[in-house]
Amino acid sequence: MTRLVEDPATRTRWAPMESSHFRGDIQGLRALAVILVILNHASVPGLEGGYVGVDVFFVISGYVITTLLWRQPPHQLWRNLTAFYARRVRRIVPAATLVLTLTVVVAYLSLGSRFSPELLGDVRWASLFGANFRLIATGSNYFIPGVAPSLVTHFWSLGVEEQFYLVYPLVVLVTLRAISPRQRRATLFAVVAVGVVASAIWSFHVTPVNAVVAYYSPLTRFWELGLGGLVALVPPDWARRTPRTNAILAVLALLGLGYAVTSLNDTSQYPGVLAWGPCAASAVLLWTGTAQSRGGPATWLAWRPCRYVGDISYSLYLYHYAWLMTPLMWATPPHVWWARAAEVAGAFLCAVASYHVLENPLRRSAALSRDHWAVALLLLVCVALSWNATLLVGHLGHFPAFSLSH
Repeated sequence: MTRLVEDPATRTRWAPMESSHFRGDIQGLRALAVILVILNHASVPGLEGGYVGVDVFFVISGYVITTLLWRQPPHQLWRNLTAFYARRVRRIVPAATLVLTLTVVVAYLSLGSRFSPELLGDVRWASLFGANFRLIATGSNYFIPGVAPSLVTHFWSLGVEEQFYLVYPLVVLVTLRAISPRQRRATLFAVVAVGVVASAIWSFHVTPVNAVVAYYSPLTRFWELGLGGLVALVPPDWARRTPRTNAILAVLALLGLGYAVTSLNDTSQYPGVLAWGPCAASAVLLWTGTAQSRGGPATWLAWRPCRYVGDISYSLYLYHYAWLMTPLMWATPPHVWWARAAEVAGAFLCAVASYHVLENPLRRSAALSRDHWAVALLLLVCVALSWNATLLVGHLGHFPAFSLSH
């Protein structure tokens, strides 16, 4: 339960971030993001802009990762880096591997002659967190009307995040180590801000020229994660001065996010300038959630059911796409609302099982937390499992399954 603090000057009660590193409102924001993405992929009328949920995820990730890195001892560079990457492997890779393996096997068994051998190459790229580069190279069937998208298309966002994580932690930790303690926050803020501005300008330039590259390139998306990092670097004491104002700003941010969801669609030139609104709204929600008067949006987002959906949001994001898209590739696709509801329910059950049976045990494993070599071996095993699944299906279907391109 969140502990409320009373400001003696304003007599306003608010929930401080510093009382615990856990913020329930962030989990609720994750829940909102994944629900928006699912509604968009389920083709719910009026919510065509639900793809902005991915942008919300990006801003949250940048905020959380920057907060984590900021708390690390700056003089332990190698230890901090290895610990960071080991945590990412344990958190991300096993669940993703399970979904990739199940997707290619179930698709082969359920689609029969409708199975696309291109999925084999897509899965391999996704297992290496390069799905976004694969989609850029193939022109992305997201943008080709009448062509069914790959069942692992949604892995593009994981690719962008992991590519960001390859560079960003090193930049942050090196900067923190090189700068004196009194100048660290301001210097790191300036460094990240330069990257954010450069990436945002590039996104603005590329979006009207090449929609596929603009949508999937890490260079056009890094600013969204960096924006979350900037929010994390603003002193939290600033937000504590205005808890009532924060609640009002958070309401306006939610309204702005809702406007983006209902006004954007598949023909919008995105990300470009249009991504600035949803990302700014996400940044405001993260910032104002640091300290808000009781009953504000941070309280709504921290509601226990919302927090739980946020807890399983990663697995829910992984599973939902295949559940929604595979039936559309059947010879007789279902076109009734309850079929969509059943597919979402199936994805939810898979996410719950994955979270409790696979993700949490590995993430909380004391043995793996101590042995980074074991984590490296886990990574190799997971990649091998994904590739072996494609080799097996390629052999059974007599598909060319021995290269990344097929």
